[in-house]
Amino acid sequence: MDICIAENLNLLRQRNGYTLESLAEIISVSRQTVAKWESGDSSPDIANCVKLANLYKISLDELVNRPLREAINSNFSDKEELVCGVLDISETGSIQLPDALMKMFDLQYGGKLLLLADKRQGMALVKCSQF
Repeated sequence: MDICIAENLNLLRQRNGYTLESLAEIISVSRQTVAKWESGDSSPDIANCVKLANLYKISLDELVNRPLREAINSNFSDKEELVCGVLDISETGSIQLPDALMKMFDLQYGGKLLLLADKRQGMALVKCSQF
């Protein structure tokens, strides 16, 4: 099995706060099955890949082929990126944008961002100055 999917599965599970048991229950497999996927001993079938991609709100291509650890840990550049990093939410509900992202979009502390949300498609932040 390609190591990319094994690493991605482990990273995504941990970043989303799932245990092996809780993830296994969500997608209706055993804890041992999830552990084998993450260790690279076996691969999820296409149906389970679809379930996992939907759960983590990523494409099948990102799940299987893109090393997400590199995308999360990489420095931002001038090129467009779909995955810019993982943000932690504090106990007060605050998030802190990485400095590189602040610079890329010329954001200033105390500035405003518009939050767009759709239950099926996720959330997005948009720079705005009219509020």
